[in-house]
Amino acid sequence: MWLRKKSLVVLILTASLVGCVNQKEEVMHYRRVLHSKPATSSAQLIVPPQLTLAAALKLANDNNEQLAIAGENYLQAMIAKDKAFSTFMPTVGVSAQDFQMRGFNTSALPPGVNQFFQTHYFNAPLETQLNVNVLKDATAISAAGAYVNRRKALLLDLQSNLLLEVAQSYYQVLSDQRSVAVLRQTLRVQQANVKSQTNKLKAGVALRLSVLQSQADEASTRVQLTEAENNVDKGRATLAFLIGVPTLNGTHLINQFNPPHRIPDLGRLDQIALVKRQDLLAADDAVTTSERNVSAAIDEYFPSVSVDFNTFLYKEQFPSDSWWSGLFSANFPIFEGGMIYQNIRTAYSQMRQAMLQRQLLVRQIMEQVRIARTDWLTSVRLVANLKTEMRSAQAAYHQAQHSYSAGVATNLDVITAQDLALSAQLAYQQARYDERVRILNLLRQTGRFTYPMIAQLAQTENLHLAPKAVKKKVD
Repeated sequence: MWLRKKSLVVLILTASLVGCVNQKEEVMHYRRVLHSKPATSSAQLIVPPQLTLAAALKLANDNNEQLAIAGENYLQAMIAKDKAFSTFMPTVGVSAQDFQMRGFNTSALPPGVNQFFQTHYFNAPLETQLNVNVLKDATAISAAGAYVNRRKALLLDLQSNLLLEVAQSYYQVLSDQRSVAVLRQTLRVQQANVKSQTNKLKAGVALRLSVLQSQADEASTRVQLTEAENNVDKGRATLAFLIGVPTLNGTHLINQFNPPHRIPDLGRLDQIALVKRQDLLAADDAVTTSERNVSAAIDEYFPSVSVDFNTFLYKEQFPSDSWWSGLFSANFPIFEGGMIYQNIRTAYSQMRQAMLQRQLLVRQIMEQVRIARTDWLTSVRLVANLKTEMRSAQAAYHQAQHSYSAGVATNLDVITAQDLALSAQLAYQQARYDERVRILNLLRQTGRFTYPMIAQLAQTENLHLAPKAVKKKVD
C-alpha cells in the first residue's frame, strides 16, 4: 500500500513538471529561420557611431517586433502539428476518489453481506483513452506539416519586405542629408551675393531690383533647407523605429553599397523569382494544405476506433481484487445529417480558392519583376543623364557669374543659372540613391533579398546578381 501511494505522488509530480516550457528555446525556433538572435530591449541597444546599410539591416532583423510576431505564428503552426500528432497518442489521467457515507449501519446485515455496503473507501484510478480515425488523423498531420512550411515561407517573405523598407528609409535619410548639405552650401553663396548686391546698391552701381532678387532667392533656399532638415529628422526617426533602436542621434550613416551595373536578362529573372519567392512557396504550401484537407474531409466517412483502459494505483472499493477494465469500440458513420458532405464541399472550395490565389500571385510576380527591372534600368540611364545635366548646369552658372562680372549679364541671369545648377545637383544625388534602392527592390522581387545576401553585403558592400543555375519551376 505504501508503495502504491508513493507511485501516485511521483506520477503527480512528473505530470506537473511536464507543463514547464523553455520559452527561450521556443523563441529560437523562429530565430534560427531568421538567422537572428533574440530581440534585445531597445534601451540596452548600442548603435554604432557609423551605421552602414548592412548594420541597419541586421539590427532590424534582430529587433523588429513584426518579425517576432510572424515568428510566433510559425511557432504556433509547429505546435498545431504536434497537437495533430498527439491524436495517435493515448490520454492518461489519474484522479482521487474519496467516498464517505454517514448514518448507515451495516451491523444488522447478514454476515458476509456487509462488504457490499462500504461506507468509506479511497481510490486512485488511472484512466487511459485513445480515439482515432487513422486515415483522417494521418492526413491532418500531413496538412499541418504543409501549414508549418507555409508559415515559414510567410515569415521569410515578411523579412524580405521589412529589409527592403529599411533600405528605402536608410537611403531616403542619406538623400535628405545630402540635400541639406547642398542647400547649406548654396545658402552661404546666396548670403554672400545678397551682401555684395547691397554694397553695390550703396555704391550706386547696382539696382534695388537686383538686391530684392538676391534676397528672394536666399529666402527660397532657406525654405527648402528647413523642409530638408525636417525630412532628415523624420526619416531618422522612422529608420530608428524600423531597426528597433530608441534614437539615431549622433549616428552617422555611411553609404558603402556599390550597386552592380549588370543584371541577368528578364527570362532568367522570371525563372529565379518562380523558385526563390517565399510568398509563392507559401502559396504552394497553401494549395498542398487545402488538398490534404479535402482528403481529411473524405476520410471522415471511415470508421474511428476508441480504446478505454482503466486501472488503479490504489484501491479500497469492493471488489478489491478487480484492478483493471478495458473497452474497445469502433464507430461506423452511417448518417451524419449531411455534415460530412458539406465539409467536403467546403474543402474543395477552399482548394480551388488556393489554386486561384497561386495563379494570381504568379502573374503578379511576373509583373513586379518586369517593373522592378525597368525601374532599375531607368535609374541607371537617369543617373548618367543627370550627371551630364549637373555638370552642364554648373558650367552655365560659372559662365553666368563671369558674364555678370563683365557686365554682359544681369543678376537675374546669375540667380536663374544658380537655381538650375542647384536643382540639377539635388536631382542627381536623389537619382544615385534611387538606383541603389531599385536594385535592392529587384532583389526583393526575385526573392533574393535574404539574410545571406545581407551577410554578403556586410563582407564586401557589394552584391553579385548572377546566382547559380536554378531548376525551372513547372506551373
